[in-house]
Formats: sequence, structure tokens, C-alpha cells
Amino acid sequence: MSRRFLPVKGPKEYDDMVRNLQKAYLGTITPKYQTIIDRTVIQIFSRHASDEIYLEERDHPNWTSDSKALEAFKKFGSKLAEIEGKIIKGRNSKSSLKNRTRQVEPPYTLLIRSSEKGLAFRGIPNSISI
Repeated sequence: MSRRFLPVKGPKEYDDMVRNLQKAYLGTITPKYQTIIDRTVIQIFSRHASDEIYLEERDHPNWTSDSKALEAFKKFGSKLAEIEGKIIKGRNSKSSLKNRTRQVEPPYTLLIRSSEKGLAFRGIPNSISI
């Protein structure tokens, strides 16, 4: 990622760039240490914990005794399953969609409701704390 613009014609920085383009370009990008910190933070925030609870899951089955809440929760879960099955997986299999006609065809997984532990790029956590 560039941290500053390449110089425009006129100032001393431009003359330095003309003399040594590679050095001038390297002076605009993020230093290695900062890049390592940025990548580490992104990776930490992108990981799912091994004990993560995903949307439509509960860590214990008797979380409420309210039958209306349980009914709504069940309806919500079936709607999520329908979205995952018919919409997300269905669209992933259609090659006619523009985003599926590149050389590499990565499936869309961000709104699939569950995930394996680790960096999976899928799953909707029940809560997020940053």
C-alpha cells in the first residue's frame, strides 16, 4: 500500500525519482514492520475461535422457556438454511453470473452460517467484539 503520492514534475523529489525510480517507489510503500503489524491484525480479526457460536446456534438447548421465542428462533434458522442452500450455493453454481466467469471461480462463502475453526472466510458469528 502506498503511503504517499508519487511526486509531480517540479520539486526535488521528482528529480530524485527520475534518477532512481525504484528507490523513489520503495519510499512510497509501507515499511516492512508496519506491513507485518497490519497483516497480523487483519489475520487475528479474521479468525474464528474454536468455541465460536454461530448465528442460529446456542451453546445449550434450554436457553429460554418462551415458546414464541423458540418458534421464532426455529423459523429464523430454517430461513438461514434456505438462504444458504437455495440462494448462496445456487448462485455459486451458476456460471452465467458475472462474478463467476473469471479464470478463478471462488465461491461466495461469507454469509454461510457455519464455519470450521481457523481462517475459513465463512460463518456468521453470533456476536462480534473488537
